[in-house]
Amino acid sequence: MNNPGQTARMRSAKLAAAAQSLKQASGVSGAAFCLAFLTDRARAPQPEIIIDGLPPGAAVILRDYEAPDRTALAQKLKALCHARGVLYLVGADLALAHAIGADGVHFPSRTNIRPAPGMIVTAACHSARELEKAAAGGAQLALLSPVFATQSHPGEQTLGAARFKSIARTSPLPVLALGGVDATNTSRLAGRNVTGLAAISAFLPD
Repeated sequence: MNNPGQTARMRSAKLAAAAQSLKQASGVSGAAFCLAFLTDRARAPQPEIIIDGLPPGAAVILRDYEAPDRTALAQKLKALCHARGVLYLVGADLALAHAIGADGVHFPSRTNIRPAPGMIVTAACHSARELEKAAAGGAQLALLSPVFATQSHPGEQTLGAARFKSIARTSPLPVLALGGVDATNTSRLAGRNVTGLAAISAFLPD
């Protein structure tokens, strides 16, 4: 039986290959990254294991918005990411991103995107209108969701593969597919501007 580290590396390798396939079919060459892991203490209480399995050039986005020790957690995970050559973005807190020297900041949906010169700026989007707003605010990359049913937002209406691709096709930003996306279903999402994927559960053991 594989140990947790081996399992994480195997899963990350499959997801990285799937993300690269999406990137190659997207017509986009300048996206900051094509594979991202979003932290979630409840579902992924040991993010360091996943980080250790990520390929260089992938990204980690710190969620855990309510963590009481978020600053210490942010610093710890940033150090682990940079040791691996993995990009590190802080969610929803530009000041914290600057303070710890993160590579970028991720803005959740329905928040005002703020300029962050010299940093990667990503945004969570759920519609064509939100993609337009994110681009106008200075985002460089969007996480478009939920594509499929997801544990993060149970019961929420999903886009489905066809609608997801239709929205992405006319997006002013390159997008990563998020929400129920894994190595088995990404082939259904390939299309213009779909430059990779982001996930939580897909990185975790069954």
